[in-house]
Amino acid sequence: MAHKLFIFAIGGTGSRVVKALTMLLASGVTLGDTSVVVPIIVDPHKANDDLKRTEDLLKTYQRIRNDLTQKPGPGAFFGQDIRTLKNIINNSDKLADTYTFELKGVGNETFGQYIDYAQLDPANKALTELLFSERNLNTEMNVGFVGNPNIGSVVLNQFKDSDEFRQFAANFAANDRVFIISSIFGGTGAAGFPIILKNIRGATAGDLDNPEYLRNARIGALTALPYFGVEPNTERRIDKATFYSKAKAALHYYGRGVNDRLNRLYYIGDQLTQNYAYDPGEGGQRNDAHVVELAGALAIADFANLADADLDTENGKPVGPVFSEFGIRKNVETLTMADLGEETRQTLARPLTKMALLNAYITHQMRESSGSMAWTKEAPAIDSSFLGGSFYKTYLGDFSRAFTVWLGEMSRNKRGFAPFALEGNTKANENPALQNVAVGRDLAHLLVGYAPKGGLFAGKTDFNALENLLNKTTLRKTYPTPADKLMQAFGSGSDAFLGEKFPDLFKNA
Repeated sequence: MAHKLFIFAIGGTGSRVVKALTMLLASGVTLGDTSVVVPIIVDPHKANDDLKRTEDLLKTYQRIRNDLTQKPGPGAFFGQDIRTLKNIINNSDKLADTYTFELKGVGNETFGQYIDYAQLDPANKALTELLFSERNLNTEMNVGFVGNPNIGSVVLNQFKDSDEFRQFAANFAANDRVFIISSIFGGTGAAGFPIILKNIRGATAGDLDNPEYLRNARIGALTALPYFGVEPNTERRIDKATFYSKAKAALHYYGRGVNDRLNRLYYIGDQLTQNYAYDPGEGGQRNDAHVVELAGALAIADFANLADADLDTENGKPVGPVFSEFGIRKNVETLTMADLGEETRQTLARPLTKMALLNAYITHQMRESSGSMAWTKEAPAIDSSFLGGSFYKTYLGDFSRAFTVWLGEMSRNKRGFAPFALEGNTKANENPALQNVAVGRDLAHLLVGYAPKGGLFAGKTDFNALENLLNKTTLRKTYPTPADKLMQAFGSGSDAFLGEKFPDLFKNA
């Protein structure tokens, strides 16, 4: 039965996993019977560049789908409906049309001001000082909780009384699902995950609508263990040396009061890490995309594709829970498609490679072919007028550029993921001007570790071969608009191209 999937993405890791998921859904990865995905990003750090990039990407995705007359279905480019919470409800006057949950009272306030520390009597001040350090009390909350879950657990308690949570509850149906993303070694995620889970499982009549549906909801969660570090610093507000001790303490707590409330819990992390520049929040907190976040997005897909019977809940208690980890075939510093586990490769390889082909075509070939190739000339024409319009130039162009940056960042990270040949210097940390490397124009070497099918009649693996298949795909077909034609034809044509030229990519290992 079709259902909504609500995703609570907490902190910077939550935003980056949702970004990876958006890339996968744009590529055609499917989410079972999910009718609509509703991401709700929970992060007090509004200037967080990771949050901004994710929200911009989600908006671009939604604009692309909105501009298509024939809405694409499962397995197609942009085939999954994604909406804001406001978009799915009727009585939405109190909600902003945004993917971000608005925390109250964190703008330009210290934690001490938030709890009204100065007005406490001496006894309560003394108690507060036992629980929170002077640095905690002086923390500016508009840059996040800076690795302090004790602060986050106080501030995020407002979530249960928010308009967003009440509207979420009012629009939660019996078969809907919830997925919660957080890290375990910081502040926002470690604090927010247990609070959100507690308020869903502990829903009571009179406080919220549909309390029984919430208590018995099918809930999955991703817990990110340490997978990156920060450069040493004298300030030590964020210290890599504390990441593992924080993770161990949180895991111990989860084992006593969190795990048994979940149907599925996915663990992800990596001991092979790269240090980022020290930034407790003031610098914008922009981390490179990471393969761990891609694996986190695949955990959401795994959860969404499970049958209802595998996620039974009775009287507010999951039957289970089941714990899952992510594995790879080879322990190498930079992964390719061939290094992924069999199930992961079968889920990821075809859709992500099709999106890489689209990206390469847009970057290197589209302008030359528009209005001249058979598939672009036939009405509705894909010509210079279409290329100058908002759908292609702005929406699809913005998404393609974001996809380029995402691939480039993952390829140079540690652990890296570089499944495609990229043009330019992938070590762009040394030269930011070369950061936006593009998928290469040499399609025969598009897939790292995979050669195209050979033989006397194999033919070349290039844009001409791809366009011949696009011509066949569109022959005697009708499309309502050039935008619909581009997305549908390229989806089918690239699928045929990969099946013909790279059959080894889809064979069982």
